[in-house]
Amino acid sequence: MEMETKVTVHDAMTSSVVTIDPKISVAEAAKIMTKMGLGSLIVKSNAKPEGLITESDILRKVVAKDILASEITIGEVMTKNLISIDPGTELNEAARLMAKNSIRRLPVVKNGKLVGILTSTDVMSVSPELTEILVINARLENTVTYSSSENPVPGACEICGNFMEYLEQVDGKYVCDECKEDLEEE
Repeated sequence: MEMETKVTVHDAMTSSVVTIDPKISVAEAAKIMTKMGLGSLIVKSNAKPEGLITESDILRKVVAKDILASEITIGEVMTKNLISIDPGTELNEAARLMAKNSIRRLPVVKNGKLVGILTSTDVMSVSPELTEILVINARLENTVTYSSSENPVPGACEICGNFMEYLEQVDGKYVCDECKEDLEEE
């Protein structure tokens, strides 16, 4: 009997996360990012992450607006309302969450405490077959308008196993249109 092993977020995440306080200046955060060779930093003042600052945030929210980086705090420009994930979540679910929300970084939180970060690069390194989900989403990101409130995502149908560009969540499973119809007939 062959046992199927599932790759989890814990298997792919980076557990050594560099964090910063929301009160430090953008200039100081940029120095830390440069020194450590990072593209982002998690912002927290307690155990739970409260924001994320990326190179892109600094360019769009500070540099492009000609704001002096030493005179604005991270808390003023960070991305808030983070989507986080539990380390026990399956990696394919994390990839779908990233694709659905057009994000490349997920703070990994267990029992309210930051335990790591999962990036799209981590996903691709550990599970190359999930790369397709992230690549297709990047192509579709600005070109498709969905009519339903829940955006379909690319991936392997959890019933038939076929790779489809559009899956919808039905009864907690991501399924293709054909399997969705079969489920609705039952």
